[in-house]
Amino acid sequence: MELDVLTIGEILVEMMAKRIDQDFLHPGEFLGPYPSGAPAIFIDQIVRLGLKGGIIGCIGEDDFGEMVYRRLINDGVDGRLIKRTKEYITGIAFVTYFSNGERKFIFHLPYSAGSQIFPEDITEDLVKSIKCLHIMGCSLAISKNVKDTIIKAIDLAYSFGKIISFDPNIRVELGLSPEYLNTLQYILSKTSIVMSGEKEILTITDSQNMEDAINRLRDFGVKIIVIKKGKKGAEAYYEGKYYRVDPYPVEEVDPTGAGDCFDAGFIASILQGYDINMALKLANIIGALSVTKKGPMEGVVDREVLKTYM
Repeated sequence: MELDVLTIGEILVEMMAKRIDQDFLHPGEFLGPYPSGAPAIFIDQIVRLGLKGGIIGCIGEDDFGEMVYRRLINDGVDGRLIKRTKEYITGIAFVTYFSNGERKFIFHLPYSAGSQIFPEDITEDLVKSIKCLHIMGCSLAISKNVKDTIIKAIDLAYSFGKIISFDPNIRVELGLSPEYLNTLQYILSKTSIVMSGEKEILTITDSQNMEDAINRLRDFGVKIIVIKKGKKGAEAYYEGKYYRVDPYPVEEVDPTGAGDCFDAGFIASILQGYDINMALKLANIIGALSVTKKGPMEGVVDREVLKTYM
């Protein structure tokens, strides 16, 4: 099995509140199920951009799992690493949006099929066959065995000289313990490319400002630092140079998944030979376009659509 990009983590469905400012404390209407899961969204966008991608994950033998599986396979994701189980149901996330721009999640993950990922799912031959390993920080918080699986993959990828890209993607709903933060910092010490929001980077590096945070990331050995700023565009730091792109103007419908699609756009661009400046521009466009449709995986962009915006 030869893959350009491998990722590990949750494959789930998402139920979305129908109204803005609809809380979880009162009855309300929800839309869905939508295919979701940060690593699943990421790898779906990777293959839509023409690369070979696979995900190590687990789904239940239920309609939710079948729906997400069909979506990934139909879009071109290599499904040979996706396991099924009768013992657990497919992971579920509930999300609601507020008028101030904030979101709130309720996850059913630790006791779902998404937790059934184990170190034995990672082999040396598999990691040797890839070009890039991409990790989402939210997946580390699912269960200890998922975290151990990810760390094993990172250590192997690092030993084989593979590109390791990392999006901390912190989900406070899944916990933010000192041990979790230590794990994030360990991953940074092995990371080639980090793509993150400002708040997450300040938290992980224990910095008071972004200048200190960037310097800390360099001390960790990170080569390419990308800061996602949402409606303020994006920035990148590489070999002493600074890059910046303005936000791409779109009408936002659903912001969930934008960061995952941005990550995929940047990694795909780097693997396809684009320089940092162009990779940042393309990732910015892909991330922006992803918010124009309802559903976290519905706004993924294929190569032909992207060409019209380039």
